[in-house]
Amino acid sequence: MKHILLLVALGCCFSCTSNKMPSDILGIDKMKTIIWDMTRAGILSREQYKKQLIKKDSASYFIKTKENYQQVFNIYGITKDEFYKSYKYYLDHPDKNKILMDSVSAYSNRQREDLYRRLK
Repeated sequence: MKHILLLVALGCCFSCTSNKMPSDILGIDKMKTIIWDMTRAGILSREQYKKQLIKKDSASYFIKTKENYQQVFNIYGITKDEFYKSYKYYLDHPDKNKILMDSVSAYSNRQREDLYRRLK
């Protein structure tokens, strides 16, 4: 019985510490806006790519995408490495990644609703 209680206590300790975010990982609130802006930057790049297809210059699409992403990193005052380290962390932790992606989805819905409201 003592062993079971010890295992339960240890399990609680480990489960509590596993939910703590490392200090070098970007938080969900910051990551959701970065991912939202990177998605928008990628969409802008795809539009540029469509224009470049006519010119048969796909290399400029990848250059433009890289430039757009770097602008997003600059806006948020982070490096590409900081973003991808955090992004990998979320991919490696499905429970946190679900929360992040749900937050991005809710954020995008709010942004879309705000845009529709302003257009009316």
